[in-house]
Amino acid sequence: MIIYPAIDLRNGRCVRLRQGDPNAETVFGEDPAEMARHWERQGAEWLHVVNLDGAFDYAPSGLDDGGGLTPLVTRLDSPNAGLPPVELPINLRCLQNIRKAISIPIQFGGGMRSLDDIRLALSLGADRVVLGTAAVKNPDLVREAIERWGPERIVVGIDARDGKVATHGWQETSGLDVIELGHRMAALGVHRVVYTDISRDGMLTGVNVASTANLGDMTDLLVIASGGVANIDDIRALKRHEHFNIEGAITGQAIYTGSLDLAEAIAVGNEPLRRTSAGLLPYRYTEDGPRVLLLWNLFFEQWQFPRGGKEDGESELTCAQREFSEETGLPILRVHEAYSATLHYVARIRNHDIERTIVYYLAEAGPGETHLGQDKHSEYRWASLDEARTLLMDTSPEQLPALDAANEYFSTNQER
Repeated sequence: MIIYPAIDLRNGRCVRLRQGDPNAETVFGEDPAEMARHWERQGAEWLHVVNLDGAFDYAPSGLDDGGGLTPLVTRLDSPNAGLPPVELPINLRCLQNIRKAISIPIQFGGGMRSLDDIRLALSLGADRVVLGTAAVKNPDLVREAIERWGPERIVVGIDARDGKVATHGWQETSGLDVIELGHRMAALGVHRVVYTDISRDGMLTGVNVASTANLGDMTDLLVIASGGVANIDDIRALKRHEHFNIEGAITGQAIYTGSLDLAEAIAVGNEPLRRTSAGLLPYRYTEDGPRVLLLWNLFFEQWQFPRGGKEDGESELTCAQREFSEETGLPILRVHEAYSATLHYVARIRNHDIERTIVYYLAEAGPGETHLGQDKHSEYRWASLDEARTLLMDTSPEQLPALDAANEYFSTNQER
């Protein structure tokens, strides 16, 4: 997961805004190129640069009133003509200077609303550009840009206010739903989006992990999270959801104020994916012997015992009991902690290798009807031990050690 330090440019200076408000500005530096060198020295692998002047007060950089190419953009096609910096807006001169100052790639956005805007930014040193308002107002531009430069150089910025897409430097809110726009962009060939929760941007209130993960999960787009990163806990929270297509995180206010150490964030982003879950292996006694409860997981397309991911500060047993209650609605009569199984294996999810640890505890479930409480489960089955073994062998053999632990209990405890 890539951590992108942000440099927001306004009148040639490094600034940060609260919730995109141009009247709530804090200046953090007068030399954007030196700031870029600072973040590169801290280990940054990419840099995210935003032309706030272009976002707020857009003026086409490539077309004159008659629709013809200006001399500025025309000269880009002439390798010997050069491009005098004096003719560039100050923030584009900053982009040039940043490109000269650092070797890491640059992601650049703000005011990208024509093919000439894109071509100019790429020619001045951007490795890829972010299209925001254009994605809503002019989807044909997105399609043409993808066709000309490819999906690795064109990113769409999706900025959300209360689940609806905002445009024009966040000054306007459309009626378009975030997920719907994501589907439209994917259909145009877009591979990657920057997703910003405006209510959290610059506020250090925590990143909106759920909405970010949902966008990647529902659309299969690679999502770069932006807005609200407050500290290393937010980076860890995003990392835990990386397999939902969260490719990276942009951080600005937190690294400028010191509440987040960039080097530490990068180290967390580069860690192997690990996930610890816990669950119960529920059983009931019947006239025909013990029965165990299996749930069908739609995402993994497998039978599994009720389980879920650990929350921060939660023990494995507490997690297992909470998940069982949420997923089945059944009471627990007793837990046999001595008959537990700890599973270690690597799962492949959306091209991510995840080192998984699952702890299962054998537990006797109380009476009552099973009520599935999670959308990820579509079916349940109280199966005999032999039936359970067959189902697990067919769909998730890594869970068989948990069933073996249950068998050991039943073979030594014949009181029923």
